[in-house]
Amino acid sequence: MKLFRTLAISGAMVVALVTGTAAPASADAYSYNGYGSVNFQSSGDYITLTHYTYDPYPGYYASYAEWYTDYGRTGICGDNIGGRLGCNEDVAEKRWISIRVCTRYGVFNAVTCGDWDTSRT
Repeated sequence: MKLFRTLAISGAMVVALVTGTAAPASADAYSYNGYGSVNFQSSGDYITLTHYTYDPYPGYYASYAEWYTDYGRTGICGDNIGGRLGCNEDVAEKRWISIRVCTRYGVFNAVTCGDWDTSRT
């Protein structure tokens, strides 16, 4: 029974990772576009960017996070070709931040972005 439960939990985790349907439990804001994801954690003002498709040739697939606040600050976190990357942005407390993940493929292709998500800082 314990083995069956372990396999069921592992299978659910694999499905969530492969399909990208599960937002991190601790994320205050989350965006996903099929190639990568980004989340914002208000405790520490930390943005975590994950790019799911590793491409060893620079200039091909790469993901980055765009963000802006309700008081005029904007920024970009990373240019990630594979794996996970973090940015520690010092934003004002008790304000709002919006984030989204974008992925570019080469110079001539359109950028694919996820939906904006907004959170309290």
